[in-house]
Amino acid sequence: MKQIPTKTFVRYLKSKGIVYIRSESSHDIYDRPGNPLPRPLVIRTKYKDIPLLHIHTCLLTLGVSKKDFEEWLRK
Repeated sequence: MKQIPTKTFVRYLKSKGIVYIRSESSHDIYDRPGNPLPRPLVIRTKYKDIPLLHIHTCLLTLGVSKKDFEEWLRK
């Protein structure tokens, strides 16, 4: 797996029912309505790509395996 475009990752979050909550400086905060995540997902939208470590952290918070995420990327 490698870095992916920020817009692609945001599309993935939306496909999982995660919605935009608010912005704080250059960060966008995302969470799941009704059944909040253990911690909100913070995405730095000023960058073109999402770093690999950040992707892994977000997937861990979502409870999604890397394999499932990679399958979604292939589609």
